[in-house]
Amino acid sequence: MISIEKSKLLNELKKKKIPPPPSGFYSYNNLIIDQKGDFYFYQKEYTPWHCIPSEKDTIPDFFNIKPIEIIKVPNNSIVDFIKQNVASRNKMKRMLVIASQNDTIKNNALLSYLNENQLRSFSTRRTTQEEDTVLKYKKNNEFYNYEDIKWNQNRIILPFIKPKL
Repeated sequence: MISIEKSKLLNELKKKKIPPPPSGFYSYNNLIIDQKGDFYFYQKEYTPWHCIPSEKDTIPDFFNIKPIEIIKVPNNSIVDFIKQNVASRNKMKRMLVIASQNDTIKNNALLSYLNENQLRSFSTRRTTQEEDTVLKYKKNNEFYNYEDIKWNQNRIILPFIKPKL
């Protein structure tokens, strides 16, 4: 389970005197694991400061993810994909946020790779409302406009939208 794996990781890092990964909802590199265990990847150049939460922050900002930015990664090549697209980046961009729709990461190859500590840092969490919504539109190949979504504002901080006249 994500919470158990995270505890194990933090204990291992502490033993090795390695600082824990920064907390945050999003990073430059983001990996989504859907309910079936399939992998989807997206990158965002800009991470708003508020997307790097304090311990009291439990609601992510709207990150403006678009379906076209998300790519499906074959399960049997997830480790090679991360090596090519995350681990080979400059040091500041070798961070990965892994978001799962389930509370368990079942891909043993991915877990082994993460434990090898070849990334600068990684963190795990449940998917955000925005990731779940955008991924649904991506999978269904439907037109997506965030302004048309009925967002649960207890689960996302939306940007100010000027009312339509």
